[in-house]
Amino acid sequence: MRYDLHTHTTFSDGRDSVWEMARAADAVGLDAIALTDHLEPDRWGNVHTDWVNAFLREVEAVRGKVRARVLAGMEAPLLNLRGETTVTPELYRSLDVVLCGLEWSTVGIAVAPPEDEVKLQRHLVSAYGNLALNPLVDVIAHPFNLGRFPTPLPLSRLAASAVREIAAAFREGEKAFELNNTLWWWFPDALPMQTLRDYAAIVEIVADAGVKFVVGSDAHSLHGVGNLRWVEQLIRLVGLEPRHFLTVEALRERRLRRLL
Repeated sequence: MRYDLHTHTTFSDGRDSVWEMARAADAVGLDAIALTDHLEPDRWGNVHTDWVNAFLREVEAVRGKVRARVLAGMEAPLLNLRGETTVTPELYRSLDVVLCGLEWSTVGIAVAPPEDEVKLQRHLVSAYGNLALNPLVDVIAHPFNLGRFPTPLPLSRLAASAVREIAAAFREGEKAFELNNTLWWWFPDALPMQTLRDYAAIVEIVADAGVKFVVGSDAHSLHGVGNLRWVEQLIRLVGLEPRHFLTVEALRERRLRRLL
């Protein structure tokens, strides 16, 4: 897929501006780039959106100045096991794509998780199952990024039955599964190629369930835009084909169905 649907700018924790990230998309020959800055709560649980209008204006200003299609997006955290996030209906309507996944603020998994792996996986099934029902989310960001939270769960110990249940929820909820190029980073005790093999077994289950995929670099600077080499190896290992992926237009059609 000649797009990158997960990048960050100086509006959150990225190093480069909207303009520079858009230029980088052109430089590497992308057809589209989504700028998906974080919408995280602060330490008191407040969500600040005062920067969003400026972000949207900058995205609009670069459109047409680069060849690549520039999408205004957001990466929001999964807040809890109920599938809640920080995106409001009004904000969702103003964006082109919303990503959501496990983050450092996810209560029940990253915050105050059970110490038992079996209970943690039950939490995971509940959290992802409820997130799949949330109409304000398009893409599940870096799914199963479980290696750096207080109860780290290696991918090899993730039950296939749990993956199948979660995959079924994603399919029914029309949530795209992001193949994230830095998913390996979340597992500091494993080499990237070992994570690749373990993750491939999970992705194969998800693909067999009929879930559609998108790809993202998670670039935090212009140098990472379009870097999908780890994902490309994953795609080859699993044997994914174009039919397994959503185009930008297909993703947009899914959004429009939810907005009607």
